[in-house]
Parts: sequence; C-alpha cells; structure tokens
Amino acid sequence: MFAHDLHVLLAIAATLAVSVATLEGAVRAVRPRPAGVAAERTRAAVVLVVAMTAAVGVALLVGGHRPKEWLHLIYAALAFSLVPVADNAGTMLQSDRGKGLARLGGGLVCIVVVTRLFATGSPA
Repeated sequence: MFAHDLHVLLAIAATLAVSVATLEGAVRAVRPRPAGVAAERTRAAVVLVVAMTAAVGVALLVGGHRPKEWLHLIYAALAFSLVPVADNAGTMLQSDRGKGLARLGGGLVCIVVVTRLFATGSPA
C-alpha cells in the first residue's frame, strides 16, 4: 500500500533528520559555538519531516489503518516537539556549550522515541 510505504519512508527520513540534529548539538557541545544556520536548518528539517510523517499517519488512521498501540500517537507528538523544546530550554542557559548539550539531550531522547515509534507502528 502506497500510504503505508510513504509513512515508513518518511519515518526513516525523520530518524535521519533527528540524528543529524543530534549530531549538530554534539558538535556545539564539544566546540562551544553559538547556534547558527545549521542549528536552524536541522530544527526546521526535523519539524518538517516529522510533521509530514504524522500527516501521512493521520491519513492512514482516517483510512482505517490503526497502529499496534495507541501510544504511537503520543510518541509521534513527542518526536515532533522534543528538538524544538530542547532548543527552547537551551536558550535559558548562558553558555554555548550548555545550549549544545540541551540540543544533544533532546535529540538523544527523540531518537529513543522514534525507535519506540517503529515498535508501536502498524501490525505486521
């Protein structure tokens, strides 16, 4: 089915986007630099790709396809918000290293959530 395959493909792309955003945070944590264009672009990529994945997921849900667990919907909301929330929390910190660590932490938690999303997805 096309919609399911597209959902899986976008979920893989979301995993890659979150991984790149997490790596960007790690670089800023190791080399204390202010957030720049890369930070903005990786955050935008995460939000965009996760939103597209969720939109296809909603289309699947409306079409009668259900996830194995309803927690899948909660995990999707977390995946959508973790990187931007971590960046927002990092703005309260004074150091560039702390802001990078906030992004790194949010990204790592998001990777765990995205992994859990794959486990709670469509039935086999």
